[in-house]
Amino acid sequence: LKAAPGSSATSFTYSPNTLATEHALLTLISAQTDVPTPTVHTLDTSLSIVPYPYLLLSHPRGVPLTHARASGKLSERQLALLGLRTGAHLKTIHSRVQNDWFGMPSQAKDELYSWQEAFTPLLEGTLDAAHAAGFALPYPALRLALSRAIGFFLFDDCEVPSLIAFTADESSTFVDVDGAQGPDAEVKVTAFASVGHALWGDPLLETMFLDPGTAFVEGYGGPLVLFPRQKTKRLWYTLFLALVVLLRADDAAAGAAKEQEGEGKVKWAREAAERCAEALKNAPCY
Repeated sequence: LKAAPGSSATSFTYSPNTLATEHALLTLISAQTDVPTPTVHTLDTSLSIVPYPYLLLSHPRGVPLTHARASGKLSERQLALLGLRTGAHLKTIHSRVQNDWFGMPSQAKDELYSWQEAFTPLLEGTLDAAHAAGFALPYPALRLALSRAIGFFLFDDCEVPSLIAFTADESSTFVDVDGAQGPDAEVKVTAFASVGHALWGDPLLETMFLDPGTAFVEGYGGPLVLFPRQKTKRLWYTLFLALVVLLRADDAAAGAAKEQEGEGKVKWAREAAERCAEALKNAPCY
């Protein structure tokens, strides 16, 4: 059960999707691919049963892949096959679920036909919000590096808007560990790639490409980073992800107890933002 008791608006340009958008995207993935997603039972925006919109989905069998990996129950062969399968699932979504324009689903009326025109305002708005929130980063150097990247059309090598889950990772991928008997048994993926933060853009933006395993890359069909400029582009995507994590955590911090996993992600985000900011000072755009 996913509920939206208030506005999903954030203090910065980028914002998560509405429940109605999630419903539409899950329906689209289900119609155009065979990638496993939770079955949608109900989207209720009437406020007649409870005083907020809600989306009711089937609960996938199994546990998140992060938990399965940490449990030690899976053999190396099973983990490799899961890498192949999840890589193939991501490639299927990118190649079959596509759009005419770039950007967040809420930007349909903007008619953005250049990924660079769609992405850089999101990145710039996020940098502004991070600066206003007091996160210590070398903002003048970052803005200079971003101007250089824009001048070299760093982000414009993406021509087809694919559906990008963006924040989805192994914690949002469910696998049926209990259904696999023995180290050679198949472990089924029962749910893949949440769409709460999905947008239309560059496949390399996926969090799953942050540090992909060999089997995952093979399942996808090959690496997306081959040249120095693509490595630089991935640095910008990692910085964007890290800042989104920090700002979302900052928005949700008031009065909320932080889960251990959430704290781990915030720690990662702080370190990643600092590391990317330093690397981007002299990163090549050619």
